[in-house]
Amino acid sequence: MRWIGWSVAMVVAVSAQPLDLRTTLRLAMQRHPLLQSTRYAVPLARADSLSASLWLNPTVSLQLAQNPSQLGTTGGLGPANGQWQLGILQTIDLAGQRRNRLQYSTQSLAVAAESYTVSVQQVLAEAALRWIDLWNAERALTLALQALSNSDSLIEINRVRLRSQAIVPADVWRAEILSSQYRIQCLQLEQQVRAARRWLQYALATQDSLWIGSVEPDLPIEELPLQTWIERAYARRADYRLADATVAAAESNIGLQDALGVPNPDIGVAAVQQQGVPFVGIGVDWALPIVNRNQGERQKARVALEQARADRDRLRRQIETEVTVAYETYRTARQALDQARTVLEKASDVLNTVRLAYLKGATPIVDLLEAQRSWYETQRSYYDALADYWRAVVQLLAASGQLSHIVEE
Repeated sequence: MRWIGWSVAMVVAVSAQPLDLRTTLRLAMQRHPLLQSTRYAVPLARADSLSASLWLNPTVSLQLAQNPSQLGTTGGLGPANGQWQLGILQTIDLAGQRRNRLQYSTQSLAVAAESYTVSVQQVLAEAALRWIDLWNAERALTLALQALSNSDSLIEINRVRLRSQAIVPADVWRAEILSSQYRIQCLQLEQQVRAARRWLQYALATQDSLWIGSVEPDLPIEELPLQTWIERAYARRADYRLADATVAAAESNIGLQDALGVPNPDIGVAAVQQQGVPFVGIGVDWALPIVNRNQGERQKARVALEQARADRDRLRRQIETEVTVAYETYRTARQALDQARTVLEKASDVLNTVRLAYLKGATPIVDLLEAQRSWYETQRSYYDALADYWRAVVQLLAASGQLSHIVEE
């Protein structure tokens, strides 16, 4: 039968490769396709920092000139009828452009590092939710297969009882209808399992068959007041640290653009020989800051700083809202899970009682089918509430920036 094949396949896969949530998070940090590309941002920024720390090269100029009318005469090609000029110039950093470039590149490196950490936290939240989706889909399929097995057993029993004329054919038909409904649900849940597995395979960059099996989620959650969660988010969320780093980089850029508004002179020595007479002197080359003082970039740098500060203030309010919503969702999910647990055992007891009464002929099949349907819906509601609870835990940990700390423990 179909459900037997699925059960065997699940058992074999689980025994081959059970995948817990912590392992999923660690593998996601190593393999997720998004991190494979965003991790290059840090070495690129480090290379920019190296470029900013380099000194300017000196400039060497050499000029040779001869009197063309004397080239055909004796001694016409020589110092008596020509001149040469040699100059060596070095740019002098009067406004501290190199220092400001180095400071700005250092802040840009911090921005790149925090950007990567933001991607890590997003990836961890996504991988955790993908794992929970597969975990919930597997349990829903297992439950549907169990319900299908129970209904198939009831059909066989009713066929025997029908041959002995203990029941009417309608009792068999009712059981067959319920079994068909469970078969349809199994077919739909099989697709949900395949879809959830494919998304988790993408997050882990693997083609291996991934199964959760009997593994339960293992994420520590502390009972803390809302304000504590908000303060932790300010301290641990990478996007808020990124906003701080962006503001610091914008401040450094103002100093850099102001320094670039001051031209640096080129100062050096020059040696000249004219018609055999040597001269030695000093050379200076300096652009006068009359028209171009880098006004546009300086103004843009100040506007960018205002924008970065506004973004940081907006993000602070957004974090407070996200943590508040995640905290309230978590508390609601926990209450719903507690209520779902209270009716879980009652539904099983009712099903066992009604099944025994039906086999003894003390109750009609309608009561048994209703009890079985109620048991199935209660089990589904419990597992859905359990999955919603763990999703709420992940969202609260992600909103407070703690998922990466859990992986590092």
